Amino acid sequence: MIKSLKDNFSYILVWILAVIPVVIWFFMMPLADRFLSTSGTFRSLGQVAGLLGMSLLSINFVLSARFKFLDRWFKGLNRVYIKHHLIGSVAFALLLFHPTFLIIQYLLISLKASFDFLFSFQIFYIILGEIALLVFIILMVITLYLNFKYQNWKNTHKYLGVVLFIGGLHMLLVPSDISNNALLKYYMLFLASIGALSYIYRTILSIYKKKEYKYRLIEVVKINENIVELKMKPLEESINFLPGQFIFLRFENDGVLSESHPFSITSYPGDTNLSLGVKTLGDYTSMIYFLKPGAICSIEGPFGVFSYLKTKSKRQIWIAGGIGITPFLSMARHVATGKSNDYEINLYYSVKNEGEAAFIEELEEISRLKSNFKLHHHFSDKDGHISAGLIVRSSNEVSEAEIFLCGPPAFMQSLREQFVSLGFSNDKIHSEEFSL
Repeated sequence: MIKSLKDNFSYILVWILAVIPVVIWFFMMPLADRFLSTSGTFRSLGQVAGLLGMSLLSINFVLSARFKFLDRWFKGLNRVYIKHHLIGSVAFALLLFHPTFLIIQYLLISLKASFDFLFSFQIFYIILGEIALLVFIILMVITLYLNFKYQNWKNTHKYLGVVLFIGGLHMLLVPSDISNNALLKYYMLFLASIGALSYIYRTILSIYKKKEYKYRLIEVVKINENIVELKMKPLEESINFLPGQFIFLRFENDGVLSESHPFSITSYPGDTNLSLGVKTLGDYTSMIYFLKPGAICSIEGPFGVFSYLKTKSKRQIWIAGGIGITPFLSMARHVATGKSNDYEINLYYSVKNEGEAAFIEELEEISRLKSNFKLHHHFSDKDGHISAGLIVRSSNEVSEAEIFLCGPPAFMQSLREQFVSLGFSNDKIHSEEFSL
């Protein structure tokens, strides 16, 4: 229980910060007065939904700003984005309930009162709220339900800052408990301000002072039909990273490749050059083939805590599905340097067939040279789906092992559940769940 609270401290802190306005609201007047009538009950529910929704929306802009301290607090930027998506969905629902409850309140008075409230085009602060909610609905439908290309989704996502700005004005201008209570007013202003500053810090200002490393592309190596490896040389300072981490990459040229995208590092710490594993599927990654040696890129990072060096146990099981092999390749190359001879590692590499097994010859060579590193192939076309039971049966004394998973979300979720059902502690199962 204590470990669970410690692991989720950052997420719990988010909710504490979001609930504080509701606590202040709670003590502003007796609850009996707020819920004295049906109409008053719906008004109070609308106020609570608005307070909590705006709090979560403001905090969510901090989570999306890619701050390094969030990577540490949440134990991986991938988990920050997972929480960001969840909190954004909850904020959206609450901000929808906010006017809905208020409309019901006026409906209990009369249909005309409800109509006048909903279409109060002459009251400035209500118009602001309606505009903010309409823009929010459009953007959330795009985010949650439309299968947009990544860059189109990213561009539309930037307009969420408009929702925060207009919604914040509505919140501060409308006559309400916020305007009547200085503590509540300034706390909500504080949350909205840090959200707005985070948004500006990441999205609007071109002078955003993030730490970037400049690299020159040396070679684009085709590994198989779908996977390439980019090899790059630092122009000045080289990035320090742990095997298994990822970075954000953008090339300094016009067009699709100037967008920032996350990729796993496949080289090992101490390697002269930096290499990245790329699966060429979308518009962005398919353009990788057109890159020429000498192209300059900017790298931000590293991010993530998915590294075999971050755990206590040196008996480990690594399980890769498809392109999920890339962070393990960085780890395996680090093992090959001889700096981790006291580790005992079993890598299970699951792909559809031999043709899809990227970097397989190199991994086999590492397995042949390093007695503490064993590679296990698994081809689902002939072997069926890989399972936790199969892994346990083929590995010796795995009860104390740390388990690392990387692959498609369904692949990782299924194996995690299987290992837990076999008695493995969920705390010892680590997964790289970064996806956009």
